[in-house]
Amino acid sequence: MSFLLLSPGQAPQPIASVDDDLARTQHGPAVIITATESASPASADGSTTADFPSQGRPFAFRETGGDWTEIGFEAADHWVQMGPDLRSRLVEDHLATLDVAEFKQATNGGSASIITNNWVYSGQPRVYRVAGELRDFVTVLGEFSRA
Repeated sequence: MSFLLLSPGQAPQPIASVDDDLARTQHGPAVIITATESASPASADGSTTADFPSQGRPFAFRETGGDWTEIGFEAADHWVQMGPDLRSRLVEDHLATLDVAEFKQATNGGSASIITNNWVYSGQPRVYRVAGELRDFVTVLGEFSRA
């Protein structure tokens, strides 16, 4: 499996693993995703914009000055199942709310009362926010747009 290292102001860099020299020397914020054809450096336009590849399964993230944190399968699944518009909205504001339909999209039709470490809900009708690893991952991606 090949990976891409994403960091602010740089084009995606191919790496072999979290232990790759490039990943070890990147002090954050940074993200590692699985490389897909649509997210590979060969298909990137070479820009160093805050726009990150919308494809690719999240593998790990690193906050500024922090250690690498691997992303659990549930948080990664939910990220992959979101559409690009929803991903962008969450990256812009990690406290953005989702309605029930958006939540069901992200959780592949999960029950609106699902108990998970990656979501919190409140109100009537319910509104959802990302939590846990998923929120931490989205927050790091949000730092890219503010860098």
